[in-house]
Amino acid sequence: MSTSSQTLTKCPIETADGPIYGFQDVREDGTYYKFKKIPYAKPPLGALRFRPPSAVTPWKEVLDCTQDADLPIHSKDGEICGSEDCLYIEISTKSIKRDKPLPVMFWIGTYLFSINIDNYFDPSLLNDHDVIFVRCGFRLGPLGFLSINEFTAPGNSGLKDLVMALKWIQRNIDRFGGDPNNVTIFGSSTGGSAVHLLMMSPMASGLFHKAIIQSSSVLNNWSLTKNPSLAVMELSKKLGVTKLNVLEMVEELRLFSAEDIIKATESLQEKLMGSDQGNIFDCIFKPCIEDDLEGLAAFLPKSPILILKSGNFNKVPLIIGSNNIEGSVLEYLDKDFFSNCKIYEEDVGCLVPRSLSCNPKYSKDIGQKLFNFYLGEDHTCENIKTQYLQLISDYYFLYYVNKTVRLHSEFAPECPVFYYIVNCAGEWSVPKELNFLSNLGHSAEIPFIFRIRTTDSPSNPEICKGSRDSIVTRSRVVKMWTNFAKFGYGHTIEVYLAYLG
Repeated sequence: MSTSSQTLTKCPIETADGPIYGFQDVREDGTYYKFKKIPYAKPPLGALRFRPPSAVTPWKEVLDCTQDADLPIHSKDGEICGSEDCLYIEISTKSIKRDKPLPVMFWIGTYLFSINIDNYFDPSLLNDHDVIFVRCGFRLGPLGFLSINEFTAPGNSGLKDLVMALKWIQRNIDRFGGDPNNVTIFGSSTGGSAVHLLMMSPMASGLFHKAIIQSSSVLNNWSLTKNPSLAVMELSKKLGVTKLNVLEMVEELRLFSAEDIIKATESLQEKLMGSDQGNIFDCIFKPCIEDDLEGLAAFLPKSPILILKSGNFNKVPLIIGSNNIEGSVLEYLDKDFFSNCKIYEEDVGCLVPRSLSCNPKYSKDIGQKLFNFYLGEDHTCENIKTQYLQLISDYYFLYYVNKTVRLHSEFAPECPVFYYIVNCAGEWSVPKELNFLSNLGHSAEIPFIFRIRTTDSPSNPEICKGSRDSIVTRSRVVKMWTNFAKFGYGHTIEVYLAYLG
């Protein structure tokens, strides 16, 4: 394990909004300059709740940016964590004084649209390849995605936070040694979907220059909500709001504490998961298509598929891909799911994902076709489990990633698309709550990019110990990602031959 200490050496920077100072993080394997909790927008509190972010108020006194910002408020294992005051940027780099500006990698995260686990991920592997790493807090759940398509709550506030953060990078990153003309956005899971949404949004035009989408796509069937006002009415009912007009509902919701809103949403989420309408990757509040409101810019004015086919989107070089068995996250989310494998043989309708068909009249026929295609003649419990996870992988992830690759290649032929598949299960030492990262499942590429922090000592990144294949694969992935950030492409065949030699 690498030891870490924050030295007393202050690192002053004059940002466009006011002076700050960070600190040196000294480790056995190098020194990193860290700047934390830099405000990039006003705290979205009170009347600003549910609204697009507002410009930060400039300051004159030197701001201490050495402490972690709170995570966006969310529920974890029934406990409320984080804060509604979360719009802060964090920067990590090996040097703040360079003759040549460094590429910038802006990590959007790996999360549901309602929770965030990014405090586990240490970016030093990326910094070691001469890139500046940036991430930010942005609103999640109802605070980030509640919408009635009106001025008071137009929707997609969390994504508009990301746009505000990208604008902050354009105005300030050169002061940290970064290149505002070479910004790569990347994210995994719904973080990857957010990357793709930024590519679709006119609000983000010109704010980034490359993109990496990991284990996701905005085309995924869980990425967008079709009726955002329905969620507002459900939340209002849960909290006892009796107003009949959605505008009045929103004003009432602004009076509740963020904790009460998150608790009520968690209850609704549990109800959704137990219904015929839900699926394991669904959320009550998530991005939506916005109506045109005079004087107010829309983040997503049309369906992503229409935007893609129009060719009118932010065309940049793209890396996109997935892990071999994305669906294995199902075992992590529902540990009793395979307690009786034979039920899938006895009732083939159980094979049909709930969001694919809710009508029992069709489920049996569809289920039989899926059963024959995926299982063939092998009806053992182990094969049922393996092939059902493959079905979940195909239905929720791989199909949409493949479709995204085809559409980008067709409608943005001038921009290269690099397609990857992770088929090497990492043997990492990770916190028990992140065990799903150590197989070939959803977001399992994360330990190939980041060191994973231990839960008992968050300032010390854990060196993930693994097989030779894991270490070699990690080196390749980090090199590919950082080469892409620098040059717009990954490895050349010569690099692969060097690894093999």
